[in-house]
Amino acid sequence: MPSGMRSGKGKNMKRSVLSGLIAGALTIATGYAAPLASAAETTDDSAQTYETEAIVVTASRSDTAISDVPADVTLISEEQIERGNYKSVSDALKGANINVVQKGFAAYPIINGDSRVLVMVDGKKVNWDHLVVSGDSHAVDIDQVAIGDVERIEIVRGPNSSLYGERAVSGVINIITKRPTAGKPTGSLNMQLGSWGEKRVGVSVSGGDGKNSIKIGAAHERRNDFQYKNSYGEKRTFQNSDINRTDYNVGFDRIIGNDRLRLEFSRHEADDGYGVNLLDPRTGASRYHGRTSIVDTGCGVTYMFGSEKEGEGTFLRFYRSEASADGGFNSQYSHDLRRNAFEGQKLWMLNDKNMLIGGFLWSQEKISEVSGNVPMDASAVTKALFLEDDWQLGRGFSLKIGSRLEHHNDFGTDVTSHISLNKKFGRRTHAYISFGQAVNNPSLKMRYANSPFWVGNPDLKQEKSHTFTIGADSQITRKWNVSGSLYWSKVKDALRWVQATPRGYYQNVGTEDRRGLELSTRYRADDRWTIRAAYSYANVDSTDAARAYLSNNTRPNGYNLGLSYTQGKWEADADLNYVTGRSTERFTDSRYLTLDLGINYHVTKDFKVYLKGMNLTDESYESIGDARLGIYAMPSRHFILGGTYNF
Repeated sequence: MPSGMRSGKGKNMKRSVLSGLIAGALTIATGYAAPLASAAETTDDSAQTYETEAIVVTASRSDTAISDVPADVTLISEEQIERGNYKSVSDALKGANINVVQKGFAAYPIINGDSRVLVMVDGKKVNWDHLVVSGDSHAVDIDQVAIGDVERIEIVRGPNSSLYGERAVSGVINIITKRPTAGKPTGSLNMQLGSWGEKRVGVSVSGGDGKNSIKIGAAHERRNDFQYKNSYGEKRTFQNSDINRTDYNVGFDRIIGNDRLRLEFSRHEADDGYGVNLLDPRTGASRYHGRTSIVDTGCGVTYMFGSEKEGEGTFLRFYRSEASADGGFNSQYSHDLRRNAFEGQKLWMLNDKNMLIGGFLWSQEKISEVSGNVPMDASAVTKALFLEDDWQLGRGFSLKIGSRLEHHNDFGTDVTSHISLNKKFGRRTHAYISFGQAVNNPSLKMRYANSPFWVGNPDLKQEKSHTFTIGADSQITRKWNVSGSLYWSKVKDALRWVQATPRGYYQNVGTEDRRGLELSTRYRADDRWTIRAAYSYANVDSTDAARAYLSNNTRPNGYNLGLSYTQGKWEADADLNYVTGRSTERFTDSRYLTLDLGINYHVTKDFKVYLKGMNLTDESYESIGDARLGIYAMPSRHFILGGTYNF
């Protein structure tokens, strides 16, 4: 778009603000770094803000300290979620400097410049074929889980197909929900009011005796059409973007000797306007009309042998997921999708320096769809075996080698492997190097769709990739942590959407190359102030002549600066995000700057109120690009006021 469409004065002001904040942060960090380095051993443990011995499960399917994981790992803790007052899982990921794309009813992550991310809830895959939206084959609605039901979120960058199978190409996100707790009933109540008529309420209650415990949760949210600012600086209403959603979840645990039996059920209902994108960004007119009704349900039973954590140790599990949808796309549209899965794993401690994890998976997917009075039915079965060996080699070295044998009834048998080496330098520093392979199968919808706007391509090939990563993480002092990683990735037979007339389709476009880096630091200046900074670089190249990859490279250069302040009953958190280098062929501007600010006041130990403002710079930007510039406009400045009561 011509530069005159946007205010040069506004841009200069935002750049000045950014420069001033960065300069201020660097001045503070420089002033404190030298004295802290000499005083590290005398600093009180209570001032520590980063814990290298934090335990994660997702990286290796077992309890593992972050310092023992040969990968770039991010943990969003329950404390961080509570303090951030996030509206959704996607907001929590953004707060941890994870790139998230929002397209109408779908919000999905991009890791290492790639949307091929496996998303799980309590170790169970939730990537769904019906969430193929607007040409992105890897969309998954990460907001189908109410944020009030989330205990923590684990993010592992890099391929994990050897442990988790398809879709785990660029990373894995595991959303771990709160578990039932024994004792007298306890719980929490949260209420929010916000811009554009937003209303949210959520409640969760848990309790039980020594052997039985149950948890029940429910949440509801409504919001009218949101507003955005177009590239001309005009405020417009994004038509047909309203939401009306309800979530329910039930969990039951029973202790049987040293084992644990777990039963769970969840249901997500949505009756939203079908505001996937805009027909005319200047006016706010939506491309598609009507509403979409979505119901996602899941149930499962897990038996854990001597284990108390989901997905850790030795277990057997069966789960079933169902999804149905109606409406959208200006035509008759409905579908039903079912997945049945049976899986298990076993952990062997061969000796005090060698741990072996192995397991199996059987999964069946079925889709039944009617679009424009055209039916489509298809199914697929996947079977897999995996094995990973973890060796402690001595002198701080550890080696992980794993492989997965997976058979798909249409694509045959594939073997994916990974190898990684980790070196610990004392308890607080480690460095790693890894190589991993991944496979991603074209979805049933990609191959068999038959509708007025989309035709399937049964000749599609699998995407196959390999990634090389090197990185390090160090707790330099008790107050200062730094981490960084470099990655190189190549995808063969990459899948891309072709927008054709009258019907689009998917095809294999050749090779995609990705390389980039992730840098982050966290510094506790004193008991009141904490500084966070991060930088990400993602370069994407492809043999695709249509250059569609430019739309997905949403954050070529991403800068994040965060400040946290605590004083008595008050807490304040500010996050400044600055993105540069985006293609002006697919985005209205190559850069944008947003600022989020939240303030908490703890009235009592159990009751707090908060106010949070998002996009306070009132920026005009998009979360993903398109040849039709500006059609994925993001919300303008908006606010929420809320309160949380724990009982």
